[in-house]
Amino acid sequence: MDVEFLLKMGRTKGLEGVEIYKVETDSLALTISNDKVKEASASKTFSMGVRGYVGKKVAGVSINDENLNAEVAFEKLSSLIKTSIEDPNWVGFPPPRKGFMNIACRDERIVHADYAEVMKAIKELMEIMKDEAVRNGAERASVVEGMVRLGAQKITVANSEGVHTEDECTVSGIFMVLKTVAGRGESDKSFWIVNRRFDFAELEYLGMNTARLSLMFAGAEKIETGEYDLILTPETFAGILASALIPAFSALNILEGRSPLKDKLESMVLDEKVNILDNPGMPFEIGSRGFDDEGMPTSAKVLVRKGVLKEILHNYYTSARMKLETLGNGFRRNPSSPTTPYPTNFHVQPGESRLEDLQQELKKGLIVYETIGQWMSNPYNGNVKATATHALLVENGEVKGPVKGVLITGNVYEWLGSRLRGIGREVFTSEGVATPGLWVEKVRVAGE
Repeated sequence: MDVEFLLKMGRTKGLEGVEIYKVETDSLALTISNDKVKEASASKTFSMGVRGYVGKKVAGVSINDENLNAEVAFEKLSSLIKTSIEDPNWVGFPPPRKGFMNIACRDERIVHADYAEVMKAIKELMEIMKDEAVRNGAERASVVEGMVRLGAQKITVANSEGVHTEDECTVSGIFMVLKTVAGRGESDKSFWIVNRRFDFAELEYLGMNTARLSLMFAGAEKIETGEYDLILTPETFAGILASALIPAFSALNILEGRSPLKDKLESMVLDEKVNILDNPGMPFEIGSRGFDDEGMPTSAKVLVRKGVLKEILHNYYTSARMKLETLGNGFRRNPSSPTTPYPTNFHVQPGESRLEDLQQELKKGLIVYETIGQWMSNPYNGNVKATATHALLVENGEVKGPVKGVLITGNVYEWLGSRLRGIGREVFTSEGVATPGLWVEKVRVAGE
């Protein structure tokens, strides 16, 4: 469906402004169960969001494969606008901007991939994982669950102010669970990575590491409730950041009183060892794009320097409300929703210590490799709540054994502030979050 046609139609329907966000996706998908590819499919999908406003009233509707009638869509949009509540801060859609960066977001290996190539690579990866587990002492190993999604997305953003930009980027999402059986019993470990590339060497490294780790958690036991130091691996801390910290950098959350960072610009908010960037230029990561969902150019930003809050994240709406020029971080939950401020790639800068070296200094603590429930953490105050499903108890630098089912609570600002003991140098990046591991002191852990 032609974007310019829709913009003209919106004007003929009496709308003062129109915005189009269109996504066209070609994808391959594989589902894995018990060492076999159970389902394989290819699909072409199309979705579009149309937003419009009259005065201070604004609304949006979706157009997709099942509903391609533009007349019906604009009738519905006009009706929604009439019944909407006025937003006194509404300023319309953004005018065009210059300064687009050339960012690597398209992996030709995904664009030109076919079933045979992908299935061969994934089957080889599963065998590598199982063989590595056996080499490290497993009696048996099996990939019990998995999912692969590879796609090429063409994204188009246009509005009645003159914005019209488009690009094609690729997407890769891969998840696998390896179960092993050894002398101490059964155990499992998973990996999950989302980015814009299909890099077999990267997947092989993740798979082999997962195989080695899977053997470490058989026979896990409960521990006593108390305070423990925690070493959070990069993969673990990335999930906690996404739930407990990242939303606080949204200018909209700050304006509406939903962020602890309100009125904190140029203030010390974290430990001086902490530096955080918003970095759209990281090659082939999921947040790597030359423009945001409003068609505004993205740019690298220093959010935290040596613990001091230097910048927050804006879309056009919040930058206009705060009378600032900074923008390029407007992203949508779905094509017809309004944008909200969000990072491109949220990049916590690494330290100098290996996690193995941090472990040697640990007197009493846990190395946490995987959690669930971290999405229940509260970004409005930074309170963290997560259950460690894969962790090791360490005393005086020596691993005593695996533990399970322990509830971890605390506050992310304290973990990156007064309780921060060390930052690792190894960085893991997935779903637009790049972070090293951490050593955090005196964290409340609920065991038995």
